[in-house]
Formats: sequence, structure tokens, C-alpha cells
Amino acid sequence: MNATLVKQNMIALFLYLCSAIPLTAQQSTDKNFNKSFSFRTDNDAYLFVFNDAYYTNGFFLNYSFAQSKNDLKQIHSFELSQKIYTPLARNVKSPADIDRAYCGYLNLNYTKTAFLKKEALLQYSGSLGIVGPASWGQGMQETYHTLLRYAQFYGWEYQIGNSLSVDAGLTYAKTIAENNWTKLIPIGQVNLGTTFTNAKLGAMLVAGAFEKNSASVLWNARITDKQSGYKKEYELFGYWYPQIIAQGYNATIQGGLLASSPNAVTQSLAPVVLQSAIGVCFAEKRTSCKLEYVFQSKETPSQIKDQRYIGFQLAYLFN
Repeated sequence: MNATLVKQNMIALFLYLCSAIPLTAQQSTDKNFNKSFSFRTDNDAYLFVFNDAYYTNGFFLNYSFAQSKNDLKQIHSFELSQKIYTPLARNVKSPADIDRAYCGYLNLNYTKTAFLKKEALLQYSGSLGIVGPASWGQGMQETYHTLLRYAQFYGWEYQIGNSLSVDAGLTYAKTIAENNWTKLIPIGQVNLGTTFTNAKLGAMLVAGAFEKNSASVLWNARITDKQSGYKKEYELFGYWYPQIIAQGYNATIQGGLLASSPNAVTQSLAPVVLQSAIGVCFAEKRTSCKLEYVFQSKETPSQIKDQRYIGFQLAYLFN
């Protein structure tokens, strides 16, 4: 099967699933849902270019439920994810050919999102996982490359060694300017752990038909434990989210803190990374979807190129 045709079919499937959601009017008596299940996939192959490198694949399964405390909404989320990283060159003949470390990362993450007053929110997260061969990054990549008839990467013997990952994160966001069709949300985030230690600062500009933060697909927050309803029949909006990231530690590049591998090829970190995401969201009743393009500058000075990829997310709400 032609690789370009495979990519086109995958993109068409996701766009069809999103467009198949009917834009019909939602009555105020419609039932609300307090649980959700979502699936997300990230891949640079979705850009319709023959480029498969760096953060080359991500797979996420998420289960969330909502509850209220002191009349404020909270969402609890559990997510299983796998991320795969490779260098630019497929045919590695020596360690010198590796401009970004081979690495797989598998983890289970818990996030609590507390929606505060005046359109603010606070997120706490903690995760436990594994970096290295035990994450099955090599096996997953070789499996789907074989199924889709993509070329294989040769150099996994130089991948980051097995290491336990324990991480925690804190995010704060607050809408500071808003009218009927646009809003601006500064976002600050700090992560600390054996996999990622960094600080992120950015701002999200949102434009279109959106709900308040505590009820919006922007924050995966359309679930609720109350019959509060929504102000709009559906959400349809775009966003731009630029960030500056100060890197302290990244085990997928530098190797794990809790273990080492003599064969692993590692690199030093770029102290500052620039990232920008442009996306579109749609949601109505039980279903929502997101499409996002992400650009990221070099995570390590040894990288030959910058990073680009596409992310898709589909979510289903239920009780």
C-alpha cells in the first residue's frame, strides 16, 4: 500500500468522524454526562511529508469523571500513554548519526483539574511509568511500520536504557480578556520528576463559539455532575497557543536518573525551547474532537531540524 495513501486515509477518517457529528439544536433539557473516554494520536506522518523523526508517535487513552466540591467543579482524569522518539536518520551506521536519542516512554498519569472562580483553573498531576526498552517503544514502532509498509529505523540498540519514571506537575490558567467571540488565557506550568523537569509559560488566544473554561472542550471539561446545561448549542472554535519552555531535565534525551545503559546515545539539552500549537475544536452533546498542529524548536543542539507533528483527539461522553 502506498504510504501517502495510508496517511490520506487516516486524515480523512478523523475528519469524517468529526464532521459526522450533527450540528442540530440542543434543547435545554438535554441530559448532561459526568464521564468521558477519549483517544488521542500524535504523529508527524499526518503532515503528508516523508519525515518520521524526533517525537515520532504518541498514543493516549483517557478516562475522566466530574464532581463538585464547595460548588466548584472538579475533573479527575486517568491516562495511559506511550511516546516514541527517534533521530532523523533511519539507517544509523554509527552513534554519530543519532542527532536525537532513541527512546520509548510508557506511563500512567492522574490529573485533577479544579475550576476556580473568575474563569481560573488549577491542575495537579502525577505519573508513574518507564523509560527505555520496557516501554515497548521499539516494538510498537516496528509493528505499525510493518503494517503500514513504512521503512524501519535501524539503531534501536542505542536507545535510552530502562529507568523508572516518577513525575509531578502543576498548571495554572486564567482568562484575562474575553468578549463574545475571543478570549485570552495566560497559562503557566511547572513539571518536576525523573523524566521531565521544566517550566512552561504561554498564552492561548481562542476565537469562535466557545463555552466558559469549566464547560469547554478546550479543557476536556464538557462533563458535569450537575444539570447545569450549556449556553451554546455546540462549540466550534480555533486557538493559537505559543509557549516558551525552560528545560531542566529530559530523560528521553539525557537518559534516566535512576538507571543507565552503556550503549545508550544521549545528548545535552537546549536550555530554552519555543513551541506553538494551532488547533480547532468541535463539540456537541456526547462527542467532541480536536485537530492540532504543533511546531517545536530543537530540544537538543544536536538536532538537525525542528519538530512538527499533528495531533487528533476524539472524546465520547457518558454516564
